[in-house]
Amino acid sequence: MKIAAFGEIMMRLTPPEYLMLEQTKELRLDFTGTGVNILSNLAHFGCQTSLLTNLPDNRLGEAAKASVRQLGIQDRWIGVSGDHIGSYFAEMGFGPRPTQVTYQNRRNSSFGVSGASSYDFDAFLAEVDLVHICGISLSLTEETRESAFMLAEKAHSLGKKVCFDFNFRPSLNEEHGVSFMKEQYEKMLPYCDLVFGSQRDLTDLLGMQLDKTLNASKQFEALVQRFMTKYQIEHFAGTIRQGEGSKHYLTGFLFDSENYVQAVPKEIINLDRIGAGDGYAAGVLLGVSEAWSLSETVEFATANGVLAHTIQGDVPLTTRKQVRHIMEQPTVDLIR
Repeated sequence: MKIAAFGEIMMRLTPPEYLMLEQTKELRLDFTGTGVNILSNLAHFGCQTSLLTNLPDNRLGEAAKASVRQLGIQDRWIGVSGDHIGSYFAEMGFGPRPTQVTYQNRRNSSFGVSGASSYDFDAFLAEVDLVHICGISLSLTEETRESAFMLAEKAHSLGKKVCFDFNFRPSLNEEHGVSFMKEQYEKMLPYCDLVFGSQRDLTDLLGMQLDKTLNASKQFEALVQRFMTKYQIEHFAGTIRQGEGSKHYLTGFLFDSENYVQAVPKEIINLDRIGAGDGYAAGVLLGVSEAWSLSETVEFATANGVLAHTIQGDVPLTTRKQVRHIMEQPTVDLIR
């Protein structure tokens, strides 16, 4: 299956070690973004991937495009528009101090100013089987919303699989608020086959209600099944983070129209959690694209998400062999 994504390439700037911005004059530069993270991971799994986006026609755009190629993503559908690349500073947390992300140029980036007329959706879709649309495109600008809606509608009409993640960012929605975003999600969801989200996305963003007449353990399952029936979603996936003392655990879940599976919780050892959710998403997309069972898919995806926490930077550079290793031999910590 040929898998593609629509989303922004961003420039990440990270102080070395665990330093804050006031403490350093050095920054590590990486090119990232939801689509980049997911596609590069799938490319490492052996899938054919491509990205649809725009970059500025300058040295930063050229460097970003080169980085995408190095990650194994085809750059045929990366165009040029605008003058800026979206960027953010990531000050890595330590202990009780959380990681701090500070965005720049989100709405004025090349991606942010690119409307539907900037892309050849028909030619792009002719070459792919599944397209992932980043939910952040619904939060950025009128141009990115227009592009996301048109791409989803065209893909759906052509029988292509559409994958979508909620990816709600409060900092990008201060102007419009939740009610506006609810309208955007409701417009997008009828075109989608696979959705990544959480209970909070369904209740707080879509306004759906838990059925309190059910046992507490069944309320989430019933909520998701109503959501999937309403929008004719084939799969719904996400993760649950839990803490127990000083330890933290990740559990993946996956629904189809009839079944619900949850992975065995795996402990998280956190080096860099930014992009770790994209590692989980890549694992789910691999399993779905290769028609694995729900159980195999969610266990693989959860293991991949856990591994992604141990890799510095957003991009999960894991391989199938590495994921299978921690699934099958979790106590082996040295490979010779």
